[in-house]
Amino acid sequence: MGDRRREVSLGRGEELAGLARRVVALGIVVGAPVIAGTWIRDAPHDVWVRWGYPPLGAVLLLFAWILLRRPAWSVAAALTLLLGLDAGWIAVALGRIASAPDAVTAWALLQPTPLLGVVVCLVVGFLFMRTRAALVLGSAYGILFTALIAGAMWRRGGEAADVWLAIRYGVYLGVILVLLFVLSRAKEHVASAVADAARADATAVRMREMAYRDELTGIANRRRLLEELGFQSELVSPTHPVCVVFFDLDHFKDVNDTHGHDLGDQVLRVVAEVAGHIVRENDLLARIGGEEFVLVAPGTDHSRAVQLAERLRQSLPRAMEQAVGVRITASFGVTSMRPNESPASVLRRVDELMYQAKAEGRDRVTSADPGAA
Repeated sequence: MGDRRREVSLGRGEELAGLARRVVALGIVVGAPVIAGTWIRDAPHDVWVRWGYPPLGAVLLLFAWILLRRPAWSVAAALTLLLGLDAGWIAVALGRIASAPDAVTAWALLQPTPLLGVVVCLVVGFLFMRTRAALVLGSAYGILFTALIAGAMWRRGGEAADVWLAIRYGVYLGVILVLLFVLSRAKEHVASAVADAARADATAVRMREMAYRDELTGIANRRRLLEELGFQSELVSPTHPVCVVFFDLDHFKDVNDTHGHDLGDQVLRVVAEVAGHIVRENDLLARIGGEEFVLVAPGTDHSRAVQLAERLRQSLPRAMEQAVGVRITASFGVTSMRPNESPASVLRRVDELMYQAKAEGRDRVTSADPGAA
């Protein structure tokens, strides 16, 4: 159960991580023409754009390729890119302030980048890092960036109002961090709730399978068989015949007594495997106890059900010899369901036909079509 929970949680986490990768890759692809256009326009008179944008565009496109083609590298690549961009935005911001003739011009040169670039880095951090780690790293970077910008403005000869603008920008970064933290935590809670629901569904399905599966062979058990017979009895009509095949292994007790119960269990598993390959996908094969098996074949008329039983009768001995080295035959009874017939009634009738086959010498098919009577 613990393994199943981990599988569900990992599956949901991978879905969210995949969505994050695609969103970031899409943003890079959409932003690439903007970067190219800005470089063409501003490169002649802006040294930071001239030498910074070409490698920036190349790195971002490489990152988008990693996100889409090498997802296993995405987290390491994202952290590397974030640290590089964090350092880059600080260098660009300080360089622009230092080259500006006055504080007003310096603020103009910081907009929209690198001020907006810092915000983008914070968002990407929450996409690729754990919430608390992204908050800690984002807070440290926001404080450092704000302090450096405020100090650079002060050294540039700016007034208190210019320094206050830097501090106010830092406050905005703090508000954005809080919002990102709240949204990321909400995302984690939603993902956890979805994973819990998925685990509950998986547990319910597993419990249902356990309740309707034969533990030894993995096919349906008596409970599942009775449910299917009850369902099919309401559908029986001239255009929708339903046949039932009951077969019992011949002299199976001798196999257990001579070769042991372990080989006997192996024989039963081989029967289920061989019959499972012969029957159709919408047929139901069940083990109802011991060496007794029942096949429900909806949409199959009586003659085709007899042919199916003959195929099983001929295939089982050969498969047994190949699998366990012992030849084992089976006796079969075949009948058609009547409309609204109870499961007990049809099982009683087909069981009698199977015992008739045993009485007539075993390893044969005995059938009766009540609808033809």
